[in-house]
Amino acid sequence: MGDANSSPQSGWPIGWVDTHIHLLPGLDDGPADMEAALAMAETAIADGTTHVIATSHANHQWGYQPERVAELREQMQASLGDRLRLAAGCELHLSFENVQAALANPRLYSLNGSRYLLCEFPEFFERTSMGKALEDFRRLGVSPVLAHPERNPVFQQHPNTLLDYLRLGCYAQVTASSFGGRFGKRAEQFSAELLQRGWAHIVASDGHSAERRAPRLSRAYDFIEKEAGTETAQALCSGNPMAILLDQELPYAPSLAESKRKGLWSRLRS
Repeated sequence: MGDANSSPQSGWPIGWVDTHIHLLPGLDDGPADMEAALAMAETAIADGTTHVIATSHANHQWGYQPERVAELREQMQASLGDRLRLAAGCELHLSFENVQAALANPRLYSLNGSRYLLCEFPEFFERTSMGKALEDFRRLGVSPVLAHPERNPVFQQHPNTLLDYLRLGCYAQVTASSFGGRFGKRAEQFSAELLQRGWAHIVASDGHSAERRAPRLSRAYDFIEKEAGTETAQALCSGNPMAILLDQELPYAPSLAESKRKGLWSRLRS
């Protein structure tokens, strides 16, 4: 990991900044109780994470509870002290009902009350209608952060659809463990392709437990540093995520020109 610096707002040292982690207990398929949640936090701390945005699911199975989220965040922050800074938001499943609710009050659902909204796509979706929903968010000044596009079959099959969404002003958040094959070979290959093309903007753990789906970013950082350089690795694991936390423009956002040479995933699909 690169040298730690400090957040200008907080003075806290900056290591990894994890903007997608199911950390708060009893809200979804993350930790069941506070003991398990604190064990998960300790895993993140040991790996070098200093800031997280706890993102509980908001979908048909688990409803988003902003007041309960705030209570649990305060309890965990009191237990963890200054070793890990916690903010909160949700992972918004892009159902019709959720989209309408978020359009009516986007900062209620956004990451730390910012312009950035973490969006989860259905496994299969109609590309034009979903693009319309993203356009509606952009007209409100909301910047959708697209959760784990490398794991979605539609984006795997139609990568230019992802490019179209990025050109609207969305950002791609890749799951750290995808680079190591945690979600299968397709996701591993496509995550590398997104990195190569400059279509990846944030890396996050999507952690759910201390062990099974642990909140670790260091291995992804090492992979990105080897493949794309230290500056890109720091941007994806720290700089851009911190900008989201502070509601600032992302400092790293490569131009979205089509890649002139075929990457690994393109070659495999041709």
